[in-house]
Amino acid sequence: MSREIATKEPRDLEEEIINMCYLAKDMLEATWEGFRKHSIERLSEAEHIGREIHEKEKELTYTITHHLSYKEPHIEKLALVPGHIERIGDNIELLIRCIKTMIREGIPFSERAIKEINTLFTKCIELIECLGDVIKTRNRVLVKYVIEEGKKFQDMVSEYALAHQERLIEGTCLSKASSIFLAMLDYLTEIERHIRQITGKVGK
Repeated sequence: MSREIATKEPRDLEEEIINMCYLAKDMLEATWEGFRKHSIERLSEAEHIGREIHEKEKELTYTITHHLSYKEPHIEKLALVPGHIERIGDNIELLIRCIKTMIREGIPFSERAIKEINTLFTKCIELIECLGDVIKTRNRVLVKYVIEEGKKFQDMVSEYALAHQERLIEGTCLSKASSIFLAMLDYLTEIERHIRQITGKVGK
């Protein structure tokens, strides 16, 4: 365990958590590029960032648990944030696994499915960026925006899943592509859910 991390002050801790948010954003951006360009290299770079996120979570959780007082309301609100960001990283790793399978097995997505996944990636990246600003500023307007946009995101996923079922019934979607598409919807949904949970805790 890093001595520097273990002795951080509350203000330093907040900065480390914000940086962890931006690591998650970088990881998701690299994953998205891997999806768009079918790039194993970019996916491997995303996995490297994921390992860094896992290490950061261990360090920051150790700091909060052993070196900072939970009596400070500010610290109490941040206590579970590193774990949520790590869960975001876990779901990005699952996305990476799906995309690698697509690439290696040559599994095609329809033009509509690609557009839908791209739309969800775009919104998730925006919301992770907003999350870092929420932690930094506690801006109530931004908190409300993230929560409302998150609910819209969930509605959009439901709409995409329903449209996908119709494509499957019509026989315009391969079964292998179907399972990967639905899995990606689930993982992107989980990413957004953790973003909204963090926002709700920090923005109170």
